[in-house]
Amino acid sequence: MKSRESNSEKLPILSLFSGAGGLDIGFEAYGFEPVACVDNDPEACKTLRFNRPDWPVFDVDIRGFDASKLSVVGVIGGPPCQGFSPAGKGDPTDPRNFLWREYHRVVSECQPEFIVIENVPGMLHSKNRSHFDELITELEGLGFVVNFSVLNAADFGVPQSRKRLVIVGGRGFFIDLPQPSHVKPTSAKEAIGDLERSTSAPNHEPNSHAPHVVARWSKLKEGEIDPGYRRGRIYSSRPSPTIRAGGGYGPKGNHLAGFHPPIHYKFPRQLTVRESARLQGFSDEWIFQGSKTAQGRQVGNAVPPPLAAAIAERIYVALAAHLEGAKKRVVNQS
Repeated sequence: MKSRESNSEKLPILSLFSGAGGLDIGFEAYGFEPVACVDNDPEACKTLRFNRPDWPVFDVDIRGFDASKLSVVGVIGGPPCQGFSPAGKGDPTDPRNFLWREYHRVVSECQPEFIVIENVPGMLHSKNRSHFDELITELEGLGFVVNFSVLNAADFGVPQSRKRLVIVGGRGFFIDLPQPSHVKPTSAKEAIGDLERSTSAPNHEPNSHAPHVVARWSKLKEGEIDPGYRRGRIYSSRPSPTIRAGGGYGPKGNHLAGFHPPIHYKFPRQLTVRESARLQGFSDEWIFQGSKTAQGRQVGNAVPPPLAAAIAERIYVALAAHLEGAKKRVVNQS
């Protein structure tokens, strides 16, 4: 897909739960520009400021953010998903499950033309379905025509199998969701093979694992899982499995802190932050800030920019048609 002309007038959007900016990068390709990026993770905010100094970044809790004075065409964001995700504890009472209501409050304050919400498919699970149904009802109550689907980033050129629930809505108009653009998936080796010998790529510092871990991982074949740590060696010829923000398990089944991505297809070590970022579709020009754990968390929480761009393209087409139709109606009535 061709992105929108860079010299066109920028379309102002509000980015909520921005994280490291994956969703924003994709929308930037189609002429959308954040008038505010809101996130309460200070390390992610450092990443946004470092890479896009012109974007206004607000390191605040969304519950204290007032959007009533903002003029935007869209609101985009992915409320925290830990309580909905099967990768975590999946607690339906997790307080973060209810932050979508803050998203709704902000939308009702700034009255955009469109909305985009990204979350894990687990939000559609029966134990979480009440949140999803209430969210859709609230958005429809604001006049949005809502459309949703589960999209796999691998279908859009991302070298990672990553399924996400994507909800879009136009105020009084329908928005199509993108159809798969890549018949042949991009393999992990295609994405990160050139990093095997790199010593200069940003955010590319391999971990030093304990000798007994290295010995065990050296014996793993591609696709095999180390039962002690429940982590697998990725296939070189296939997209990576989902890169997660953290977690992982120790040999005693204990939940681990920090960043624990899959094991490299060739080396007896976990993927670096940069390798993980490549598998998420980030270019090497996007530099992550903070500790290695913070960088990994940002990567794992991000929306893959190529998937975001595919969504943005559909938004742009539908929005342009909607605004043109509104203009014609005004002319015909005058």
